[in-house]
Amino acid sequence: MTQRAAAVERQEHPSRARASVLLLALALVTSAAHARDATPEIEAFWRTCTQKVAGLSKPDFYRVRYFGSDAATARRLLDLILSGEKTVTFTTPWLYQDDPNRTPVVGGYTVVTDSDGRPEVLLRTTQVKTLAFSEVTEEDARFEGPGARTVEAWRRIHWNFFTNGLKPLGKQPTEDMPVTVEHFEVVCKL
Repeated sequence: MTQRAAAVERQEHPSRARASVLLLALALVTSAAHARDATPEIEAFWRTCTQKVAGLSKPDFYRVRYFGSDAATARRLLDLILSGEKTVTFTTPWLYQDDPNRTPVVGGYTVVTDSDGRPEVLLRTTQVKTLAFSEVTEEDARFEGPGARTVEAWRRIHWNFFTNGLKPLGKQPTEDMPVTVEHFEVVCKL
């Protein structure tokens, strides 16, 4: 859908547009990050990136993941990242405490794939901070995807996400639980 068509859709069908934005925002967080292993295709992507980006060399470790619960959502989220509209992701260390390889680190790299595991973009983590859920500000949320850029929307969406994500671990979200805010930049894309 073009930007103009989307604007017309929002004007002519505001309730449908709000629902669409809310679903997209929910998809931004309900997917967390699905970890993946490096494949030959991902290794080839790294080689391509090292040829395209001066000074880039493959680190000892990098994360491989995708966002979204289905192919269409993964595509939308990749498009938001590639367009520069989404430059942050949120999680809680409680979700990855048993897998230190999922811990974001400044300067760390993440290969983001589509839902089928095809690499599309290489991200570099530029900033990581951890704060209490209740301390996330408008400034933090404004880098999230459309529909989750106000603190109110961010809190509602992420509270639901953390409730669902923590339940299998026997935990519940709390106002003082730690939340990791990970800012990233696009380093290389296909």
